Amino acid sequence: MLVIENDVNTFLRQTLVGVLGTAEADGSPHLAPIWYNWEDDSAYMFTSRKSRKWRNIHARPYASLCVDTRDAPYSAVILSGPVKEVDKTVFEVVSSMSYRYYGEQKGEIFAERYRENSTDIVAFKLTADHLVKNLSM
Repeated sequence: MLVIENDVNTFLRQTLVGVLGTAEADGSPHLAPIWYNWEDDSAYMFTSRKSRKWRNIHARPYASLCVDTRDAPYSAVILSGPVKEVDKTVFEVVSSMSYRYYGEQKGEIFAERYRENSTDIVAFKLTADHLVKNLSM
């Protein structure tokens, strides 16, 4: 198991948008911006089961997540590893993220749409087996 250092944990707990990289059937990359929540040394995310990223993950359950800052001093962490669907409800995953990204009031309104566990939405996690970091914190 990969040991995640404190500086990486601190960086990934910031409210940043990640870019999820998955592999297409022909091996070419597919990249998509995505919210994530960092807990228990894994990045938790959600998406539609009909999305290209989920279809890619379902077929090839390995991905990369790049989380970076867009202003100087630039910092980045790139995680790569297996992806699997989680046992948590979609609402649990979405609500923790929506509060983080929108604040409590708007986050609650956003998350409420996911209270009924829609079969169209999937919650998943990436657990890194490889990590690259460049932190200027």
